[in-house]
Amino acid sequence: MEVLIAIAVIFVLLFCLGISTEIIIKIAVGIVCLMILFMAVVFVYASVIMICGKKVNGFFSGADNEDNGKISYARYMIDGEEYRNLFPLETIVRKKIYNPDKEVKLILNKKAKRCMDKNAVVCCILGLTVSVILIVCICLLYKIVL
Repeated sequence: MEVLIAIAVIFVLLFCLGISTEIIIKIAVGIVCLMILFMAVVFVYASVIMICGKKVNGFFSGADNEDNGKISYARYMIDGEEYRNLFPLETIVRKKIYNPDKEVKLILNKKAKRCMDKNAVVCCILGLTVSVILIVCICLLYKIVL
């Protein structure tokens, strides 16, 4: 909420300084485009980890917060070693997805010291697809606004 208020104050200040509405809109679209581009880079990184990994079987061994943050990550036991999932833990349907007694198929990337479960793979594929679509749409919108 504070971020939205700060953005609104910045745009009001730009408007009060005499900057035209057209330029303010171009700046806003440019900022949104950069955010979507950054999101796409994150999903490309996750895709590279997924493509360079190998399929293995493992067991859910628990969840923890890294760096005492609010985001929890699933941990999987694979061949006697514990690996953290690349994406955060799904909290809404946690009991259905994360069962310590059930063997699950994972993608393991030992260089990155991360693994990906089915949830992470789906998030990666959908996130990359949506990011590319949004980049194309924003670029087309930016051409129209120019």
